[in-house]
Amino acid sequence: MWITLGLLAFGFIIGLFLRGQSGKLVSAVVMATVCILLFVMGIRVGLNEEIIGAIKSTGVISAILFVFGTGVCIVLTWLFTKYVIDRHGRNSTDSACSDKCGKASDSEQSGSSNGFKDSAIILGCFLLGLVLALTRVLPETFYALDFESYADWVLYAMLLSVGISIGMGDSILALVKKLPRRVLWLPLVALAGTWIGSVAAFMTIRALGYDLSLQQSATINTAMGYYSLSSILTTKAWGATIGSICLLTNLMRELFTILAAKPIGRIFGRFASTASGGATVTDTSLPIILKAEGRDILPAVLYYGIVINIAVPFLLTLFIM
Repeated sequence: MWITLGLLAFGFIIGLFLRGQSGKLVSAVVMATVCILLFVMGIRVGLNEEIIGAIKSTGVISAILFVFGTGVCIVLTWLFTKYVIDRHGRNSTDSACSDKCGKASDSEQSGSSNGFKDSAIILGCFLLGLVLALTRVLPETFYALDFESYADWVLYAMLLSVGISIGMGDSILALVKKLPRRVLWLPLVALAGTWIGSVAAFMTIRALGYDLSLQQSATINTAMGYYSLSSILTTKAWGATIGSICLLTNLMRELFTILAAKPIGRIFGRFASTASGGATVTDTSLPIILKAEGRDILPAVLYYGIVINIAVPFLLTLFIM
């Protein structure tokens, strides 16, 4: 998380010196790094026998947990945005962000019209990497590469580019001033939606005859996309099967946010993709959310991401006890 903030800050400073310049090149770099990152992610997923095994053996349970946990989280965030954040209409100070937060600059809006095309390209990159990994059609030397390290460096380049893009736009202080104060409740609303969805998922899973406790259901979804830590903790607590379910469920949440941020925002409001992203909004899903909703939403996304990333480890420990 701190590396993310540092790269964004450094990129922002660079962007200040580039104000007045065309941002098309930076936007192209962001898109290119996203495509590379998803391609590498597809390869990593395809080569990870634990994930593939989880899809085959526990995919149904993971899908139910993901659909209810993430789905209710998005719906509750939409209701909160509509009836709490925007309830005073467009004349109040808070609702000034209703016109600005989540709306892109002119250059971004021209690109956002191709949001679905971009999502298709990103999905294609992920599927290409996945297919190459599953089929093993390339020489074995390719699959022996350290894709995890490569993914980290691509992610760093992406975050730096996003920071530059932000620095070339509006003042970050002006964006913070436009941030609705009620957004401070967004992490709690998202968690509440996830927990309500976990109860619904538990009831559905038990009705279908699968063995999963309410505690396990809530713990898995509480990870909010933080699949690396949560899968380790749940494996230690309940064994490899639950750990695999946790890994796959939270990976689904991350991929869904990355691939569907634009339609999520159009249907459920400007903060829905942020809520969906959970712990991932401080790294992999951040550029996608900013591209879908505009740079003005950055303060809300970073605030949400920092709170969730701090809260999740404590909540997971508490739920597992």
